[in-house]
Amino acid sequence: MRSLPSIFAAIFVVMILGFYMCTFPVRFTEVAIKKTFGQKAGEAITEPGLQFKWPWPIQSVVKFDKRIRVLEDRTEETITADSKNVIVSTSTFWTIEDPYLFHLRFGSEEEGEKQLRSAVRSQKKAVIGQYEFNNLVSTHPEDRKLREIEEKMLEPVRGVWRDEYGVDVRYFGLTKLTLPENVTKAIFDSMKKNEENKADNYSAEGDAEAAQIVAEAMAIQERIMSVANRKADEIRNDGQRKVSEIYARFAENQELRIFLDNINAMRDSFREDTTFILDRTHPLVQPFAAEPVPVADDTRGAGDALTAVKRGE
Repeated sequence: MRSLPSIFAAIFVVMILGFYMCTFPVRFTEVAIKKTFGQKAGEAITEPGLQFKWPWPIQSVVKFDKRIRVLEDRTEETITADSKNVIVSTSTFWTIEDPYLFHLRFGSEEEGEKQLRSAVRSQKKAVIGQYEFNNLVSTHPEDRKLREIEEKMLEPVRGVWRDEYGVDVRYFGLTKLTLPENVTKAIFDSMKKNEENKADNYSAEGDAEAAQIVAEAMAIQERIMSVANRKADEIRNDGQRKVSEIYARFAENQELRIFLDNINAMRDSFREDTTFILDRTHPLVQPFAAEPVPVADDTRGAGDALTAVKRGE
């Protein structure tokens, strides 16, 4: 009777131990596979809950995390097709699609991740080596081919790893692109030189266009001056013709022409204040003299025979 509690305790411990050896939990983030003597036993278990198995060494259980994982590639230099060194980092989103195949190939998640990183690294170097630097970085959108590069990197890895390793690569992308420090200055200097060359070309084009505009303006000026000179010559010739006609008419009556010339000369002479000296006997002076002096009776001296007349405007 004294050993009855001990027997019950031993039975309870054996039951607990047997239950522990014959069951295993599967979390909602896990996928499990059962192996019977090392061989696959049934399909992978993806539903969470308590599962049963034969105790070891008959059956064993291997669990994997079924969530999507992010594999960050190591930062390293890669050479482009035009021999430019770039530092490219990638991100690979992957999950275990076939746990049994994955277990056969790698045995552990750490080993599978290591092999996947190596495959991505090799594919990255191979693909980037086929493209030039401006396909990665360019001010012209049509030159950039980042999406095409990502697809070229992804497709071989996705196909091989799904069929041969049981891994589903959900997404792949370039996450970081930088330049080595020893190359950055040279590239920036090259970009600066290119922009300076563009500026020089724009300046030269502007000077050429300005010269063309000036040349066109000078040509227009010459055409206008030619027309104006021709018109002036026509007017001058017409004026000379009319003057010739007038002089021809004056030639018919020379006395009238002389009289008109004298009138014009007097008009030009009296434009401003003018002083002129005439003999008192001159017909023009007689109207202004107090007493007309006949020419025959004028016995005064030469000084009295002259009178100064000033005309004021």
